[in-house]
Amino acid sequence: MQYQARHWFILIFLSVVWGTSFILMKNGLETFSWDQVAALRISVSFIGTLPFLFLFGRHIKGKQLKYSALTGLTGSGIPAFCFTFAQTHIESGIAGVLNSLTPAFTFALGVLFFAMPFHRWKLAGLLTALTGALILVSSDPDGGHSQLWYALPVFLATLSYATSANLVKTYLQDAHPIGLGAVGFASIGIPSLLYLLSTRFWELAAETTYPEMSAISHFSISLWSIVALSLFGTVMASIIYFKLIQMTDSLFGSLVAYIIPVVALLLGVWDGERISMTHVLGMLFILAGIYMINARQPFALVRVRRSH
Repeated sequence: MQYQARHWFILIFLSVVWGTSFILMKNGLETFSWDQVAALRISVSFIGTLPFLFLFGRHIKGKQLKYSALTGLTGSGIPAFCFTFAQTHIESGIAGVLNSLTPAFTFALGVLFFAMPFHRWKLAGLLTALTGALILVSSDPDGGHSQLWYALPVFLATLSYATSANLVKTYLQDAHPIGLGAVGFASIGIPSLLYLLSTRFWELAAETTYPEMSAISHFSISLWSIVALSLFGTVMASIIYFKLIQMTDSLFGSLVAYIIPVVALLLGVWDGERISMTHVLGMLFILAGIYMINARQPFALVRVRRSH
């Protein structure tokens, strides 16, 4: 299909919003545990979408409810916990780059389960992207051990994102995007909220210490980082993303993976994270693989007719 300027504008906007998510999760982890950050993110998202659930939830048809719930689980629930656990051991910028594997898994799942056409160069792109991921996590910038074990949750998160994208395109093409997002968050919000309350997370405000500022200030920075992550990086971005996929297709929507790693890496460096040449090489392999997956004929030869 022919992509319009507004499609590209939305794509870039989403990429920047999602690219900041990793540094916001990092701020949240300064005070809360990884599971509290994830549960708080989903809970705030659920509360923020409650008005939309009452206003637009009725637009979701009965047969679409189960797919909407699955989209909420795979597009927000599983990735929220996977990324926060991973970022307890890997840098936010690296997590942002690994997030770029989403188009590779979108293609793989699309071919296996959603009748997406198979092309050999796309398979080559998938293998290239996975090679880049292995290079990226082969060692840390200080010469430490492989980070592969802690990168596995990120692989699961990107696989989950890819599942969500294919579900939206295949079963929810005509679903109301706001209603879709609200129903999805409702399906995962209540259990997350109950779990969060069981952790008594608010007591951390009195326990957290941080040099050069009061405990309550440090708690507030972490809390508001997660609120921003929830309302903008999760609720607003998810609804816009659903609409973008409906207007285009799942592979175009997954092109956010080109810009997200750049934003995430720049913010990580700004926050003092170290990036090695190995990381840059791995990112280039991933982006090359994504290009191969999304291009129609990346290695096609141009034939020139000779005039006589």
